[in-house]
Amino acid sequence: MTLPAPEWSVAHASFGPFRLYPAQRVLLEDGRPLKLGSRAFDILAVLAERAGAPVSKSDLIARAWPDTIVEEANLRVHVAALRKALRETPERRYIGNLAGHGYTLLAAVQWPAPAGDPPYYTLSDRGALADSLAALAQQHLLVTLTGTAGVGKSTMAHALARQLAAQFRTWSIDLADAADPWAALAGAMGLSRGTDPVSALLAHVRECPVLLVLDNCDRIVTAAAALAEQLLRDVPGLCIVATCREALRAAGERVQRVAPLDCPPPGTVPLSAAAALAYPAVALFAARAAALHGGFTLTDADAPAVAELCRRLDGVPLAIELAAGRLDLFHPRELLARIGERLEILKGGRRTAPPRHRSLRASLEWSIDTLSPVERTVLCRVAIFTGPFTLARAVRVAAGEAVTGQEVEDALATLAARSLLVPHRADSTPQCLLYDSVRTCALSLLVPDDAAFARFTADCAALAGVDSDPRHLPDVRAALAWGFGPHGDPQAAAALLAASIPMWWEAAELAELRDWLAMATTRGTGPAEPAMRRMPGQAPLPSLPPSLQPVLHTALGTVSVYLEGAGAGQAAYARGFALAEACADTERLADAFSGLVLEHVLTGDYPAAVALAQRFRHDIRHAGSRPAQLVHDRFAALALHLSGEQALAAPLAHAVQNGTVPAVCTRRRTALHTDENVAASAVLARARWLLGYPDEALRLARNGVLRARAVGADAPLCQVLAFAMFPVAWWCGDRPAALAALAELEDAARRFPHWETLARQYRHGIVEDGPGGWLAQAPATGPHRETLATLHPRYLDETLLLRADQGGARWCAPELRRLQGERLLATGGPAARDGAERQFRAALLLARNQGALAWELRAATSLARLWHGHGATSGAEALLELVLARFTAGHGTADLLAATRLLGQWRLRKKTGAASVDAAPVLEPGMPVLTA
Repeated sequence: MTLPAPEWSVAHASFGPFRLYPAQRVLLEDGRPLKLGSRAFDILAVLAERAGAPVSKSDLIARAWPDTIVEEANLRVHVAALRKALRETPERRYIGNLAGHGYTLLAAVQWPAPAGDPPYYTLSDRGALADSLAALAQQHLLVTLTGTAGVGKSTMAHALARQLAAQFRTWSIDLADAADPWAALAGAMGLSRGTDPVSALLAHVRECPVLLVLDNCDRIVTAAAALAEQLLRDVPGLCIVATCREALRAAGERVQRVAPLDCPPPGTVPLSAAAALAYPAVALFAARAAALHGGFTLTDADAPAVAELCRRLDGVPLAIELAAGRLDLFHPRELLARIGERLEILKGGRRTAPPRHRSLRASLEWSIDTLSPVERTVLCRVAIFTGPFTLARAVRVAAGEAVTGQEVEDALATLAARSLLVPHRADSTPQCLLYDSVRTCALSLLVPDDAAFARFTADCAALAGVDSDPRHLPDVRAALAWGFGPHGDPQAAAALLAASIPMWWEAAELAELRDWLAMATTRGTGPAEPAMRRMPGQAPLPSLPPSLQPVLHTALGTVSVYLEGAGAGQAAYARGFALAEACADTERLADAFSGLVLEHVLTGDYPAAVALAQRFRHDIRHAGSRPAQLVHDRFAALALHLSGEQALAAPLAHAVQNGTVPAVCTRRRTALHTDENVAASAVLARARWLLGYPDEALRLARNGVLRARAVGADAPLCQVLAFAMFPVAWWCGDRPAALAALAELEDAARRFPHWETLARQYRHGIVEDGPGGWLAQAPATGPHRETLATLHPRYLDETLLLRADQGGARWCAPELRRLQGERLLATGGPAARDGAERQFRAALLLARNQGALAWELRAATSLARLWHGHGATSGAEALLELVLARFTAGHGTADLLAATRLLGQWRLRKKTGAASVDAAPVLEPGMPVLTA
C-alpha cells in the first residue's frame, strides 16, 4: 500500500494529568492508558473541543449516539462513568453540570498548536531542530546537547556543523576515548604535537567565526568543561557545541535536551499503518527498514507490533535503527517478543560507527561504566522497578549492604543528570523513571540473589496493603516472578499475592491472577509453566504460612467462578474452608463459606445453600468476628431469598445493610470482591419487590447502585446492576431506569465475562427482543437463568419447568407456572384452558404461601381474566379486588396499573352491558409482564 507522508504534529488535548488523543481514541493518565467506553470517550472529546464553554445535552447525545434515539438517562450514566475514569473528587472536579442545559469541562485544556517544523527526529538529521539550534548557537557561545544513550546527540551536533558550514569554520573533536582534551583538539585541527590550539583558533577567528563540536564528553566531563571555559575566555568569537549525557556545568552554558522520538501512545487500538507513521519513531523504523531491506512497507497488520516495539525502545533512534536492521531475521512481532530480555539482538549498526554504537547493549554499558560503584549499584537496584517510583521507595529498596539512604538520593541525582533516569510526575508526586532499555541492561547486571529483590517484594506488599491502584501492578508482577522463581522467597511472594488480590480485581486481570494463585497454592514456579510444576533440579518450596493458605485458595475459587462459571471454584473453596477451619480463622472460614454457598446458588441448589448456612450459623455468627457475621448473614439472606423465604431473607439483608452503613465500610471488599452493603441491597431490593413493595424495591436498588459507585469498583457495581437494578426496574415497568441500568452495566462489565454475558442477554434477549441466537449463550440454570425467564418467556424451557414442578427455583416458581399457563392458553382448546387454569391456581397458591404478593398479583390477574372470559365474572372481579386491596404502595407500577385498568374495564362493561370480552392490559412497550 502507498502511505502518506508522516504528519509530525499529533493532535491532542492536555488537562491535569490527562492527555486526550481524539483521532487515536486514547486517553492517557500520566502516560498510562485509561479504559473508557466509546460513548464516554465521545462525550469527553466534545467537552475538550469546547473546553470552558457549556455543551448542551442534545449536542452530546448527537455526538455519542449519532444514529440512535436515546434517553437523557443514558447520557447521565456515561457522564458518571467518565467522572469515575477521571478519578474526580470533591477537591478535583473536571466536569461541571449546568442545570437544565448540559455539561462543561472545568479544567484548563491545552491543544498544542502544530509546529511549522517537526520537533523531533526527521529522516534528514532532525533538520528543523538543527535550524533552531543554529539560532541558539549564535546567541549562546556554549550549547550542550544532553540526552540518553543513542538519542542522537552526536547526529544533531554534526548536522548543526554542516548547516553552519557556510558561516563558520568548524572542527569536530571526538572525546569518547580521549585522555587529554587539549591533545584531541590539536589532533582534530591537524596541529603538530605541542602546538597551542588557542593561537591557531585566534588566527582562524580573525577570518571567520569558528564552531567547535566537542563530541562525547561523558568520560572526561570535568576536563571538557575546563577546556570549553578556557577556549571561550581566550578566543573571542568562538562557538562551542558539546554533546554529553549530562550538563558540563561550565560558565555561560546553555543546555538543550535532545528528547526521544514521539511514539504512538499505549492503548491505541486499532492502529493503522498510516496512523502509526504519523509518529516519528515509527516513521524512522519504516525508513531504515526500507533502506536496509529493499522496499520494506509497513502494513496495517504489522503497525501495532512496530508501534509497541518503538515504545519498548523508548523512542531512542539508535535502538530503533538497530531493530529495523534485524528484520532480515525476524518478523516485527517476533522481534517484539525477543526484545524485552535480549538487548544483544539489537546489534549490527553501521560499520563506520564506533563500537559503542554498533549494539544497544554496548552503548548502554559505555554509559554505565562511567558511574561510580555506588551509583552503579543504585542504578541496578532501582532497575527492579518496572515503572515510575518515588524517592522514598527507591531508598527503601536500594539502601542496604553498605549503601546508605543519603547515597541513594545522591546517586539518583547523578543518574538524572546523566540522562539515565528521567523525572516523572503523577498526581503531583515527584517520581523517577528509567528508560526501558536502560532498565533492562542495568537489571541484567544485578545478581539474582541481591537483597534488594527481597526489599522490593516487601515494599510492594506494604504498598498493596494500603493502595489497590492497578498502576502498581507491573511492580507486583515483577516481585512475584522473582519471589516464586529459583532465587526468590515464596513465602514473601505469597504474602504479596494475598495483599495484592484487590489490585488484580481493580485491573480486571483475572486470568493472570488465576495463574498466580494456582501456582502459589500448588507451590509451583510461575504462571507460565504447564501444570505449575517445579523446574528440574529446583528444591521443593517451603510450605506457605497457614494464615495465607485459606486466603489464596478462596481467592482462586472466586476468580475461577468469575472466569469459568458455576462449579469451577468448588474444589478451591472446599480446600480453603478446610484450611481455615484447621487454623481456627473465623474470617477466612466465612470467606470460604461464602464461596461454597455461591457455588450452590449458581448451580440452583438453593436447599443446599440454606443447609450450609444453617450448619455453620453458630460457628461463624458467634465467633466474635463482626465481618464474619456479616458475610454469613448476607449469604444466608441470599440463599433464603432464592428458596422463596422472602419474609426471612428481607430482615436479614436489612440487618447487613445497617451493619455496613458507616463510610469507613465503603472500601471493604469481601472474598468475592463485592461490598457487603451493595450485595445486601441487591437481595433486599428483590425480596421487597416480591413481597409487594415495588417502589421501595426500586429505591433500594438505586441506593445500591449509588453505594457501588462510591466504592469505586466495577465488580460490586455489576452485581447490583445485573442482579437487582435492571430486573427490578423491568418488573416495575420503569423502562428508562432499566435501560439506564443496562447501559451502565454494559460499560462496567466489559472486563468480567460472567456479567458481560448476562448484560448481552438483557440487551438482545429482553430489551431488543431479537432473534433467538442469544438464547444458546444464556446460563443453563441458576438464578440468572430464572431471572431471565421472569423477564421474557423465551427463557422458560422444559428443564426450568421441571425444576419448578419438583420444588426448585422456588423464588420464581409461581411466575414460571403462570407463564406456562399463558403458553398453554395460547394454544387454544378446552384441554389447554383446563391446563392453564391448573397452572394459574398452582401459581396463585404457591405465591400466597410464600408471601410473594408480586407473583400472586400476576397469577390472580391471569386466572381472573380466564374466569371472566368464560362467564365467571363475579369470581374474577372478587379475586382481583382481594389481591389489589393488599397492596399499600406501588400503585403506579406496571402490574398494578394493568390489574387496576382491567378491573375498571370489567366494571364499566357491567354497567353498560357490553360484551364480556377482556381487553389486553395496558403495558409499557416491550414489557412482557402478563402475557406469554
